[in-house]
Amino acid sequence: MGFIVGKKCPHCQSGNFLALYNRSWPCHLPGVHYYTCVDCHQDFFYLFPLSITREKRNCQRTKAPATLLARIRGHRPQFARIDDISLEGIGFSYDLDVQKFARDNFSIDLYDCNRGTYLENIPVQVVSSRVRIESIGGQPAAILRNGVRFKHLNNAQKKILENLIRDFQPGERAAA
Repeated sequence: MGFIVGKKCPHCQSGNFLALYNRSWPCHLPGVHYYTCVDCHQDFFYLFPLSITREKRNCQRTKAPATLLARIRGHRPQFARIDDISLEGIGFSYDLDVQKFARDNFSIDLYDCNRGTYLENIPVQVVSSRVRIESIGGQPAAILRNGVRFKHLNNAQKKILENLIRDFQPGERAAA
């Protein structure tokens, strides 16, 4: 568990965060506040004078390059930008107006445009959702960020995912 002195994100030390509602036991203690970092999406508790990480993942997150895309399957398939990825799941953002709120369980495809590799029909479960308004082409657009957990990956899918993540980690590409 990471912590830092001051009211800022323990992960990236940003002061750019939003208050969240949380039902976990620490939030019921007097003076405890729950936030999420707008920059790196890390959740944390703040109890003067410390900010303490609330890690929801068991695996390390890796920032994904712009060449890695997710496609949300459904009646209107849509591509989404992947914010981060781990062996457990991914965080991705997409235009909420095009793809209405994704169900709790659905399937996605992952495409690595640089290497031409892909994983298709990966079942996922939504574990977090946040909506933000961004200006796109001068017009306000609702952007939904979903955090999803992979469900029931077979051994081949796990191996491809491990190789994909390893290639995106800093310093790993040169060593491979």
